[in-house]
Amino acid sequence: MDRWVTVVGLFVAFVLVGTGPLTGLDVTTASPSTFGDGNATVTEVGVDRAGLTLTPGRFGTNVTYLRVPTAAVDVDGVTGRPQLLYIVSVPGLDLQLVEREVVTGPGTYRIAPDDRAIPPGRADGTYDAVLSVRIQSFTTDRTVARTTMTVGARR
Repeated sequence: MDRWVTVVGLFVAFVLVGTGPLTGLDVTTASPSTFGDGNATVTEVGVDRAGLTLTPGRFGTNVTYLRVPTAAVDVDGVTGRPQLLYIVSVPGLDLQLVEREVVTGPGTYRIAPDDRAIPPGRADGTYDAVLSVRIQSFTTDRTVARTTMTVGARR
């Protein structure tokens, strides 16, 4: 038992010294998918409005799918590590889809939520849908694009 305590103690000491300020090895660095403080300048948001549909499932599944178009977001300037949020809300179906993308630099970001299955009999009409894109960080939270549209089952 004393031998294991010694081994564990030496291991802990090695890790503490090896990752300390003298070695320069930082084990607390944020991963590329982690957002933090910051902001971004969005110049354009494009969404194919015709791409938002309710379509029947295939192969006899008897479910309806909410198909969501990709949002293309053009970003000019970035400070820190903000994130883009693409939110699709259909209150009449009690659905909200949220897709996140950390903004790491200027460019075009394509954000595409997965399709959502709706149980049989729940999506049998037309519904109001709200599509919005937001910039969010610990210090910023603003909507850069928002549109309301109607979505309904194809006949």
